[in-house]
Amino acid sequence: MHPTDNRKGMLAMLAAVACFTATDVLMKAAAESLSISQVLALRGGLALVMVAGLIFAWRVPFTPAALVQPHVLARTALESAMIAAYLTALSQAPIADVFSVLQSSPIIATAAAAVLFGEKVGAARWGAILAGFLGMALIVRPSPQGFDLSMGLAFLAAVLVAARDLTTRAIPRWAPSTMVTLTATFGTMAAGLALAPFQPWIWPDGATWGLILAAALTVGCGNFAIIVAYRAAEASVIAPLRYAGVPLAILLGYLVWGDAPDAVAGLGIAMVAAAGIYTMRRQARRPDAPAA
Repeated sequence: MHPTDNRKGMLAMLAAVACFTATDVLMKAAAESLSISQVLALRGGLALVMVAGLIFAWRVPFTPAALVQPHVLARTALESAMIAAYLTALSQAPIADVFSVLQSSPIIATAAAAVLFGEKVGAARWGAILAGFLGMALIVRPSPQGFDLSMGLAFLAAVLVAARDLTTRAIPRWAPSTMVTLTATFGTMAAGLALAPFQPWIWPDGATWGLILAAALTVGCGNFAIIVAYRAAEASVIAPLRYAGVPLAILLGYLVWGDAPDAVAGLGIAMVAAAGIYTMRRQARRPDAPAA
């Protein structure tokens, strides 16, 4: 592949990371005045309109069968549950800690693929997986009395991301990515509406509407940028760049809320990021070779 393609892909991936991190900040801020269900429903509804508009504008063929394909529906359910758990954790805990725990999902997916599907994982990657889980333990810090619920939800979100990604592999190639995205976006809105009877809703003020609209825009731009990245560059080059979001989340968490990880959490974050980068580079570079 031409080096220019890799540079384009790297820039697109960094843009995607920035967009997704900004989305987390905006959603966390919106959740300070709105219930989780309302944030999910409003952002999901706005994003659904945007995705549908793009499908219409780009004249993408509408494939109804893809909307009800079993693996697509399973992926949508996992995605919806993940977003609900992740946003709840974000609303209760520092963004850097929650964001970093979520970045353990590639490690969890690799371990699950080895255990459940018999994928070959060598000693080096098992070592990285162990280091990643130890790093996660330093962030979550379970005690004999249990661990913080928000960190438990962050870990649940990471598990759900891993399950979603493994399910994505099983989606048939005839199902267009646009239809999968449309279904997932609808699922987010539906999850918010399903939780609505159990949480209070209020009419958002202008500033909160701005946060929700901005979050819908940034998540849409992030999804577009990540598609550009993977189409333009080698996965082994761009996949580890997702961890650029970790220092960005730490910086934004400090600037907006004054939160900063302590030394123990900082070490855990570094371990999760290092293990994730190693795991992703190893898997992307040698997809068909025995894992080391």
